[in-house]
Amino acid sequence: GNGINISPIQLTDLSALNSLEEIHGFLAVVDVSHNLTSLSFLPKLRSIHGSFDSYRNFYSVYISRNTALQSLDLNGAVQVRFGNVAVLNNSQLCTNANWGPLIDVSYSQVPGFTASGNRPSASCGLQCDSNCNSSSVGCWGVGPRSCIYCSAREYDEECVATCNYDAVSGVCKACDPNCAGDRCSGPT
Repeated sequence: GNGINISPIQLTDLSALNSLEEIHGFLAVVDVSHNLTSLSFLPKLRSIHGSFDSYRNFYSVYISRNTALQSLDLNGAVQVRFGNVAVLNNSQLCTNANWGPLIDVSYSQVPGFTASGNRPSASCGLQCDSNCNSSSVGCWGVGPRSCIYCSAREYDEECVATCNYDAVSGVCKACDPNCAGDRCSGPT
C-alpha cells in the first residue's frame, strides 16, 4: 500500500532522550518485546502534559504488554497534567508506584490510575529505599535514585538522609573539596 515503512528504533537510540524533562502529548510504551527492561533512559522526565489527542483518546501514560520490562526506574515525581495512566499486562514489571497522586486533578476530568496484569510487588520483594517517602506513592524501583519523593533531602538526583543543605536556596550543595567524602555538614 501507500504506508510509510519506518525501521524499528534500537534501544541504544533511546539514550538521546536522557535530557527530556517534559512531554507535550503522551507516553506510550506498548508491545516492546526485546531487551527493554526499564525506562531509565528518561532520568529527567518530570511532566507529561497529555492532550485531547492522548493515546487512545484517554491516556497520557500507557505502558502495556512489554515482556521484558522489569522496572520503571524513573527518577523523582513525574506529574501528569491531563489524562489518565494505565500500566497493564507487563508480566515481568515489578513496581509499587501509585500514579494516582501524581495526576493533576485540576486538568483531568476523570483522573485515574489503572494497574493490572503486572508482576505482584510482593512476589519480587520490592522494598523502597529508606530515603524514599513512599507512604502514599511508593517508588519506581530499587535504590535512592528510584524514589518518587524523598523523606528528607535530594542531592544529585538521589534521596539522602543528610546533606550540605543551603536554607537560602533550599537545595543541597556540593561540599568544599577539603571536606572528606561528598557529604558534609556545616559551612562549606
